[in-house]
Amino acid sequence: MRRREQPGAEAMSRRIVAGVIGGAATVAVAVLATLGYGGRGHGDTTPAAAPPKTAPVTRSTLVDAIRLTGKLGYGAAEPFAGRLSGTLTKVPAPGTVLRRGDVAYRVDDQPVVVLLGELPAYRDLAVNVKGPDVKQFEENLRALGYRGFTVDTVFDSSTAVAVKRWQQKLGLAETGVVELGRVTYVAAPVRVAEQKQHVGEQAAAGTPVLTTTGTTRTVAVELESRQAAVAKVGTKVQVRSAAGKPVEGSMTAVTTSQDEGQRKTVVTVSVADQSALSGDDGDTVDVTVVRAEKKDVLTVPIVALLAVGDGYGVEVFSGGARRTVPVTVGMFAQGRAEVSAPGLVEGTQVGVAGQ
Repeated sequence: MRRREQPGAEAMSRRIVAGVIGGAATVAVAVLATLGYGGRGHGDTTPAAAPPKTAPVTRSTLVDAIRLTGKLGYGAAEPFAGRLSGTLTKVPAPGTVLRRGDVAYRVDDQPVVVLLGELPAYRDLAVNVKGPDVKQFEENLRALGYRGFTVDTVFDSSTAVAVKRWQQKLGLAETGVVELGRVTYVAAPVRVAEQKQHVGEQAAAGTPVLTTTGTTRTVAVELESRQAAVAKVGTKVQVRSAAGKPVEGSMTAVTTSQDEGQRKTVVTVSVADQSALSGDDGDTVDVTVVRAEKKDVLTVPIVALLAVGDGYGVEVFSGGARRTVPVTVGMFAQGRAEVSAPGLVEGTQVGVAGQ
């Protein structure tokens, strides 16, 4: 007949202390010299003369998340170079948005006009010139409201007439010829980030007058090397500014570089609800990446887990007695562990260490 163990210093129990490090649950076993607590076989019960502290089994959602710090901005700035030489007589202020038909800046008091397109301007456009650059310019001219010509790859006399009307509105000489450098193409509207040159300075072909960004506010997150594994385009995140509510976002770009021999990873987070991103450029925001989630599961504090054979268990307290119940352990997060076992229900009291 097996002798029942009595509470005493020799009946020490091992309780699990666990933490989530780098997205993986690392469980460490600590020996607690707790008099009269543990050390029994499965299902044994005994009166608990001096029970330890307990906590209830709860049903909840476990979320394994990593919290990062980002900065509000508009993405990486790109140079905005011109093709005309002369004296700069007007340069837009940072924050100015340049759309189709807007004047980017003025050289010798003549405008350099922003148009939309992927193909850069590379030659004068005049009657009898043919090519895709003609069609791109005519598409812009039509979008600006000018009519009387056919949008195609041929710059003909009807196009020249429309160009003269456009030039008149801009205060340019009505030549019907679009000189190289008079228009600059961008793929989408841009926002002025910085003035690289100022009024009164000399503009030169190929020298950036401005730097520009996109017009959509984004969040830039610089990752430490141990965090780089989470940097994947399409990953969903939550962004919270100092005075705002959490807003959904996603990683839309990941760039890596070497900085003094150290690998640097920067993630761009885009947010559809722009109105929810309160704050100024450069303000710090919290970015939360959810790596795993389990809904509607039974959980216990991690410190409630015991080493039981090759697995884990919890010590259940009920009706003045206690017993060790083997459990199946799932996800670890938020200082809790997902558990399941026959008869284990929400509200069951389990022993905890260090609580």
